[in-house]
Amino acid sequence: MFWELKLTEKFIETANLSGVGVKIIRNIDFLKDFALNTSLGYDSNKDVGFIKALSGATESASAVVNISNREKLKSILTSKTLYISIEKTTLRSSLSEAYFLAKQRCQDEYMLFISGESKTADIEKTLVSGVQGPEKIIFLITEMS
Repeated sequence: MFWELKLTEKFIETANLSGVGVKIIRNIDFLKDFALNTSLGYDSNKDVGFIKALSGATESASAVVNISNREKLKSILTSKTLYISIEKTTLRSSLSEAYFLAKQRCQDEYMLFISGESKTADIEKTLVSGVQGPEKIIFLITEMS
């Protein structure tokens, strides 16, 4: 649909402004090359992690994910590179719209908004990525679930 295309374009534009990569793909089968089990909706190994988002917000290029269990949270926080898949049909204009859609799709209490890798700088003005989470995040906008 036309509005899906506009939302996708806006999501990519906003993510790129933050230095976050976005790929539009048909499926997430390539993640199996990293020995990840995609059937659970999340998985990780030392270097690569994956989680399926409930929805996405274009205004901030954010994904809304449910973190109902410790293993899901571990997948997000301990991977060097994190792939976040977002179904194209679940993109919304605002963070509040994305949150309400996520709550409709999943009744768990714990949700997390992810918009990019963690970054911090110290007094010497050195920028460091991945201190509190992944060094690199790549959003995967999927055509099909």
